Amino acid sequence: MSLRDRGFDGRVVLIGEEKEPPYERPPLSKGYLSGELPLAKLFLQSVQSYADRAIEWRPQVKVTELRPGAGTIRLDDGEVLEFGRLLLATGARPRALSVPGSDLEGIVTYRSLGEADWLLAQLKRQPAVVVVGGGFLGSELAAAARRQGCPVTIVEVGDAFIAPLGRQVGDFCADLHRQAGVEILLGESVSRFLGRSQVEAVELASGRRLPCDLSLVCVGVEPNSQLAVAAGLATDPGVVVDEHCQSSLEGVFAAGDVASWWSPRWQQRLRLEHYDNAHQQGLFVAGAMLGDSSVYDPLPYFWTEQYDTMVQQVGIARSGDAGIVRGDPASGRFSLFQVRSGALLSCIAVNRFPDLAAARRLINSCVQIPPGLLEDPTVDLRAWSQQVEEELGPTESA
Repeated sequence: MSLRDRGFDGRVVLIGEEKEPPYERPPLSKGYLSGELPLAKLFLQSVQSYADRAIEWRPQVKVTELRPGAGTIRLDDGEVLEFGRLLLATGARPRALSVPGSDLEGIVTYRSLGEADWLLAQLKRQPAVVVVGGGFLGSELAAAARRQGCPVTIVEVGDAFIAPLGRQVGDFCADLHRQAGVEILLGESVSRFLGRSQVEAVELASGRRLPCDLSLVCVGVEPNSQLAVAAGLATDPGVVVDEHCQSSLEGVFAAGDVASWWSPRWQQRLRLEHYDNAHQQGLFVAGAMLGDSSVYDPLPYFWTEQYDTMVQQVGIARSGDAGIVRGDPASGRFSLFQVRSGALLSCIAVNRFPDLAAARRLINSCVQIPPGLLEDPTVDLRAWSQQVEEELGPTESA
């Protein structure tokens, strides 16, 4: 769509394995799974809109070979398509557990719309659920299962719940789950699944057995970079791209969960598995494919919904850097700021959107934060950040 918006009038082919037109995945573990969001709201565009923009949508098709030198791809039905520019937006696939019994029925990973429909039907029967993995996806699926009245246990191999949020916010989220009746087992790993044909229990390395009817495996994802590897593109294991999202081979680009890009802002290579990055990078890469020389270096943002609590993060938190708390965690509304050398690195806002909006401006401005300002409840942080932005001007603060 962005190619068309930018005036490109050549051939555009959109290829995907799934039968549905492109849809948003975040609601699959949030509003759609709870029944609050109807199916029609998931789709990015109507099927007709692709035809109206002369975009050839090819559903249920898989690319089996990429030949960059020849400028061709081969489809699983044998058809060969030529390209002048190719975008790999192949996303990622869930990791599975390689333990005895992992092939039993009722042990599932979670990624697609079809899996969401299946899981919703299962949860309505109120099975006993064991979620393996206490990260973003695992915690959201656990909340959805509890809302359906299911007994739920979360097993997390690490010593922290939703570890990327840091100990303080992670503990806050863990308390929300415990208050909802979820049992959380930290520092535990799965040694095997038990059952005849259907899973009946999860056995932990400690020897404890957790009876269950359903086990949701949420232990991270792996980038779908197989095509790139076979074609000789640089991978790490994502598809390595430059500041213009172009891979190591000219004319082949990557965006979204599969793309590994260098961030001048953070001085590190990033591969972000979040909706906002996929959206922003998809818009950006269309310009890059048409010759725009802009550099991709956005301010990372993501969110998670934990029951009725919205947790949002902007920036990248660094382990070891102290956090500054604004607000009272006991009230259910607070923010955690991370500062290094006087400049703001990140903000995690729990039910406090104004703090997040202020943090965006302050991180972009690279302004020095006066000591004590962030935690001072008498300071209107949003107004102060707006003043900083106005004083610096749009060029310096962008």
